[in-house]
Amino acid sequence: MMRLPLALAAGGLVLMGCSTLPDGRTGLPPMVSQTFQCDNGSRFWARFDNRDDSALLRFDGDLELRLAGQPVASGIHYAGFGHDLRGKGGEVVLTRPTGDALRCTALQGGSRAQ
Repeated sequence: MMRLPLALAAGGLVLMGCSTLPDGRTGLPPMVSQTFQCDNGSRFWARFDNRDDSALLRFDGDLELRLAGQPVASGIHYAGFGHDLRGKGGEVVLTRPTGDALRCTALQGGSRAQ
């Protein structure tokens, strides 16, 4: 008779423990913007939104794309509309719908927390 309440109590502790896991994004600014210079001479601007795990990319001053965050073990990964952005540190690779991959580097002084 005593085993059932004990099992329920133990199960409740396990569930309570899972609901209080820390958020890995705690301490990050809500948004960060960065300008990238690519190997082919092109540039693009990105605003990373940590609140909804998305990235807004702006090319040539007028074309904008919103990419959704993708699961990744380390670094960043965003995808959408045939574009794929992956990277770590100040280095990213932007793959376009054509399959062309651009290696790009974050510009010094081109970052701003918002």
